[in-house]
Amino acid sequence: MHHANWNESECHVCGNVNPEQIFNIVESRVLDEYGKVTHARKVSPKEWNKYFENYSSSQNKGFDQDIDLPKVNFKIPNLVKQFLIFAKRDILSKLSNTQYLIINFLEAPVLAFILAYLIKYFNITGTDGYTLSENSNLPVYLFMSVIVAIFVGLSVSAEEIIKDRKILKREAFLNLSWNSYLMSKVAVLFAISAIQALTFVLIGNTIIEIRGMYFQYWLVLFSAWAASNVMGLIISDSFKTVVTIYILIPFLVIPQIILSGVIVKYEKLNPYLSTPHNVPVFGEIITARWAYEALAVYQYTQNDYEKLIYKFEKAKRRADFKKNYWIINLRNKADYAIENLNKSADPLKYINSLKVLHNEIKLENTENPLVKFNEAEVLKPGKVTKEVLLNVKTYLDKLNRYYIQLSNKANDQKDELIRQYQSTDEKKAAFLKMKMANYNEKLTEFVTNSSEPDRIVEYKGRLYQKEYPIYLDPEPNFIKAHFYAPRKKIFGQYVGTLWVNVMVIWFSILTLYVVLYFRLLKKVLDNLEQFLDNFTNNK
Repeated sequence: MHHANWNESECHVCGNVNPEQIFNIVESRVLDEYGKVTHARKVSPKEWNKYFENYSSSQNKGFDQDIDLPKVNFKIPNLVKQFLIFAKRDILSKLSNTQYLIINFLEAPVLAFILAYLIKYFNITGTDGYTLSENSNLPVYLFMSVIVAIFVGLSVSAEEIIKDRKILKREAFLNLSWNSYLMSKVAVLFAISAIQALTFVLIGNTIIEIRGMYFQYWLVLFSAWAASNVMGLIISDSFKTVVTIYILIPFLVIPQIILSGVIVKYEKLNPYLSTPHNVPVFGEIITARWAYEALAVYQYTQNDYEKLIYKFEKAKRRADFKKNYWIINLRNKADYAIENLNKSADPLKYINSLKVLHNEIKLENTENPLVKFNEAEVLKPGKVTKEVLLNVKTYLDKLNRYYIQLSNKANDQKDELIRQYQSTDEKKAAFLKMKMANYNEKLTEFVTNSSEPDRIVEYKGRLYQKEYPIYLDPEPNFIKAHFYAPRKKIFGQYVGTLWVNVMVIWFSILTLYVVLYFRLLKKVLDNLEQFLDNFTNNK
């Protein structure tokens, strides 16, 4: 290869041997006319094999007998043993780095203390001091906890593979298991992340005074931590320099902030990219959305106060929406259709009115069999008559009375329950204290969407409820749902939002691991780099 001092096998000063030089010689690359390294080797594998055969034949002259190859005592360990060796090596490497340990195990609790203590708001002029109910920063704490999990998880794992690149190159000829190596990295990182998430939750929730939800908070935040760990491993394997990786981290974190549905509501994004009634596609792949929604919904529906009255509130809010907005909207559609049955100046509006009536009443028949309308299929242009539309108004009047009774019944049951908890002055004080310690006004504003002026939205022949999403069960049968849905369907069965969202996050972790295992991003980047090099050279 015409290397300098080619006849020296070791350093003439210290006697050290550098075995990596052998591999560097074998894999030496050709330079193009611009002095850039190409993907072609100076000496191809076939040429190396030819040199070896010529050398072997010249060394074996005069020997006619067959010589058996020496017995190879080296055996590659099985996959489990490789995993254990890789994990042990990684753990020992981390334990030897005191600075790494201090930063990683103090980062989460320090951030939790700073975040929770800064946003622990209460009215200083009040006599009761701090209560969770009056802390208007609780949604901020939930959201920032998720962002901390994603950011710290990325920063912990971003250098894990790139710093082992020389070792991996040296060991590539041993044909060791790539999966065992990756699983060792994942196991060590997940263990670190579990500890970080635990210390964060213990300190943050204790300061904010969130009671009885330590495990659920830890589970959600650890899941977000784990997802960002695998994302960090992917970029660590795919890019060539540490500087590039740390420049890329903000590009991974910022979309998590913007597209989480918290900073900007999904329906307020570009209408070409979103819909007014559902979470857009890009929101379905954002870890921050699943994690934040899980925490917000669980915090609101499962605290000690709301658990007592949730089912009554749900029935009442649903009935109130139907009688105050939905029925009134359909009645207006029916009136417009009657007035313009044969003389509509705006045929599109007339057709759309019938479409909304048909779709909504048909859906209501399936959800509410107690009060049914049997002529829903007639509510179409060319079929509908004035008599049918008048029957629609009669049906809506019956529905209105039904939902008034339902709302009153739910309200009476709620009041009766509260009276039981306030039967004496002592019980009343204890009940009020429990409410102040669990209920949060600002979180209620978020999950009930009470600040939204539009209570109902018409979109593509349907009416969608924008008020009280936390009390509205989703229509789709598999996971997909509106933001802040209290529960979601999996194969037709309702499951709590927290558990569904955690499962979705872990499914995304599995998907990301597949991308990491097959090095899909690295292959895409390598092919793109080669294409650009060829394009530049041809140009």
